[in-house]
Amino acid sequence: MTRRQRGIGFTVVVLAWATGLVVQVGCSGTPSVRGRMGPELVADGVIFRYYDPDATKVYVVGDFNNWSVRSDPMIDKNGDGEWTLLYTLAPGVYQYKFVVDGVKWIPDPSNNETVPDGFDGVNSVLRIPATSQ
Repeated sequence: MTRRQRGIGFTVVVLAWATGLVVQVGCSGTPSVRGRMGPELVADGVIFRYYDPDATKVYVVGDFNNWSVRSDPMIDKNGDGEWTLLYTLAPGVYQYKFVVDGVKWIPDPSNNETVPDGFDGVNSVLRIPATSQ
């Protein structure tokens, strides 16, 4: 699914969040991929990603940190709006959200697995499988 908005001299194409990619099209018409959103399992743990170019602070909160809105700040290294955090978690099933600017509690837009949060919303679910040795 795409939504197109016509501007003066260029077209902006926004891909649906289901793809997990954020694509920008500038005046040249060449798309640049911001990167995969959502948690990524890596050797050192899990990389959480969230994209919001207007955010000034983003935290990841979940049952793994007692839903603390100050424990785990994400960083936007180069100011492009992609916030990241590497987090070490043991195998298991976790619920989480992002807290943006201290007021917006947002489930991961690129993670389709959710459960009710008990407050008329949803939490995102992260599953970390046990590794076999």
